[in-house]
Amino acid sequence: MASVTLQDHRPSTSGHTQKHPASLRRGEPRGPPPPIAGSATPPGDESEFEVFDAAQTYRQSQRHSALNATDASLPSPRLSPITAAANLNRDHPPLFPDLHHTPSPELPPKPSQLNKSHHPVPLQPSSVNPGSTESTARTQVSSLTDVPSMIDSFDSMPEQLKAYVLFQMLRRCEKTTLHLVSEAIAPALRCDFLGRLPTELSLHVIRKLDAQSLCRATQVCKKWRRLIDNDERTWYLRHQKDGYTFKADELERAVAEGWGWQAPYGPDGYEEDLSEYAALTSPRRFSIASDVTCSGDVVEPNTEATSPPRKKRKAATRSSYRRHRKRSKVEKPLALLSTNAIDVYLSSDPKLGPQAVGDAARMTIPNPPLGLESIRGHHFFKSMYERQHSIRYSWMDPRSKPRHLAFRAHQRHVVTCLQFDSQRIITGSDDANIDIYNTQTGESVMRLVGHEGGVWALCARGSMLVSGSTDRTVRIWNIRSGEELHVFQGHTSTVRCLVVVEPHLVGYTADGRPLHMPRYPLIITGSRDSTCRVWRLPRSDEPKIRMRGLPQTETDNPYHIRVLQGHMHSVRAIAAFCDTLVSGSYDTTVRVWKISTGELVHRLQGHTQKVYSVVLDYDRKRCMSGSMDNLVKVWSLETGNCLFNLEGHSSLVGLLDLRDDRLVSAAADSTLRVWDPQTGRCVHEMSAHTGAITCFAHDGDKVISGSDRTLKMWNTQTGECVRDLLTDLSGVWQVSFDARRCVAAVQRSDYTYIEVNLRSYPKAII
Repeated sequence: MASVTLQDHRPSTSGHTQKHPASLRRGEPRGPPPPIAGSATPPGDESEFEVFDAAQTYRQSQRHSALNATDASLPSPRLSPITAAANLNRDHPPLFPDLHHTPSPELPPKPSQLNKSHHPVPLQPSSVNPGSTESTARTQVSSLTDVPSMIDSFDSMPEQLKAYVLFQMLRRCEKTTLHLVSEAIAPALRCDFLGRLPTELSLHVIRKLDAQSLCRATQVCKKWRRLIDNDERTWYLRHQKDGYTFKADELERAVAEGWGWQAPYGPDGYEEDLSEYAALTSPRRFSIASDVTCSGDVVEPNTEATSPPRKKRKAATRSSYRRHRKRSKVEKPLALLSTNAIDVYLSSDPKLGPQAVGDAARMTIPNPPLGLESIRGHHFFKSMYERQHSIRYSWMDPRSKPRHLAFRAHQRHVVTCLQFDSQRIITGSDDANIDIYNTQTGESVMRLVGHEGGVWALCARGSMLVSGSTDRTVRIWNIRSGEELHVFQGHTSTVRCLVVVEPHLVGYTADGRPLHMPRYPLIITGSRDSTCRVWRLPRSDEPKIRMRGLPQTETDNPYHIRVLQGHMHSVRAIAAFCDTLVSGSYDTTVRVWKISTGELVHRLQGHTQKVYSVVLDYDRKRCMSGSMDNLVKVWSLETGNCLFNLEGHSSLVGLLDLRDDRLVSAAADSTLRVWDPQTGRCVHEMSAHTGAITCFAHDGDKVISGSDRTLKMWNTQTGECVRDLLTDLSGVWQVSFDARRCVAAVQRSDYTYIEVNLRSYPKAII
């Protein structure tokens, strides 16, 4: 049987082209070739051989277009066992290079031991006489019949040699063949471990990943993307681990306005209110207070609250639901907007809490017309996480350029207090007026007129605003209509500070009813008359009280609860939470009160001069105070002892704030200090201002402080000054900021301005 012969196209080592003997020319009889050491040559027909010029064939092989095309598909290794064998044989060329021979069975040396300048010589099939049909047929038949033996030889090769042979075969294939091979190999190499695991185990795995890994995993396939995006608890846990928190009304607003559908990009981002689509797609708007209830330990949507009423249907028959209803039949609605209520609600059940919030948000606005319907999706807590993550980096990125808005306010008067949200900015001034401005445009919305002296304290809660003034009154306003609802009298001097204490969920009674402390919202005021007073915040539907003088008896005002007496001088600062009130006074003492009874729990003595600021650390059962004696003291609420003296400031410590395990103090020595409230250690000293710190605010990640001529932003993690937000100022009165905006009341050229810096959502930061 004839065999296909491969020609070794190599130039002679002597530099001359090797000629074939005349006896080997076509048509002349030839004898068997001389034996070649170490090789065996099968018998062949004379028609299988052809005289050729080896040097010319070598040059042609370098220009061969077919090999060039296939070589571009795959890279070529520098050395290999076959290449090494070819390089070794180059010094001893065979006598008849056109004859097929078998390499020595001895293994060649390792590629690393060979000269890297050697390159493999491409092999080409021997030329066949085009006029010889019989020779061509024999060659095709021989190639087909040799396939089984080729496969057997391949199976017997070592793994390294198999890899090289496969590589050489693939680099000679066309694109279509390579695609076919790829389609056969790719499925064998893939392993969808999340798809093979039960859903519960898959969720357990992805909850161990960080945010960047989660986002990368969503790009693997659609199944992974659905699994990660649709699990609300994964992203809620990511919120907690990365230190993101929800504001008091942020969760309710996010559900009502459809934040779960929106992308946090562009100048507006989540500012679009999608509640208008709720009327088109849903019979009513959902709210967490009315539409989600907590039955025992499981939080679930309250489908009975939907309207209009539907025809009664047969109850669900899920066994798990029946078992749960048997365990606890008491439904406990969570109607509070405090951060603690949100945390309790979300953590009330490790499986259904965050998922129920996401379901309620999806049912509130089922399918708004945003983007392409094929890729539209609702991912509530993922969208919330992306929003907060984007905002954090937009503040710290020095390349970001915020939008700036400035407008005149209160003429030349000092702004004594400032609050704002996404709709309105509220300012109180020593001109006795309270002004309300539009947050988006800066336009004046209304002015609340009624106080007869400067407004020194205010606190907004929903549509109600509470203010305290030098006219000794406490007034309650409706900031939607501008109406003055109540006027409380009782203090005999300036109302210097006030807080509104929200009910806090502290547990449940024996019969399953929620227990809150205090039971209803309270107003607590501190005055220069050395007293604190406790008032009940009236509801909007309760009778209006407008007192024109001091009450004759305590029953003249049904909303007044009690007077807290004990301080010997002006009450300068107060802080309250749950049933605990801390007050600091110019009499150098700090007092701890029990709000529900008015009992004095502790009288904290240690400061030698006036106390200007206090904060309450309710979780650790501690409080902190800053004084004119340059010290910050940390007190125990349980024993009344001083735990730490925080030393470092060289002047009056007039401002304190505690957020996210970071206590920040600001003093008249132009410095700010960041403390660890657990150990009392000074973490950072931030000094770049040139004058006394007049105001500051912080959220755990950053501090924004105002001094004589600048408004600066600091990184609390590093203690470095990130940037100057405002410069060339005559003074900074007040500053406040939320996730996207920084609002400051400043003085420029003897006039008072409200300056707003708005941060946009950057792209591609996770």
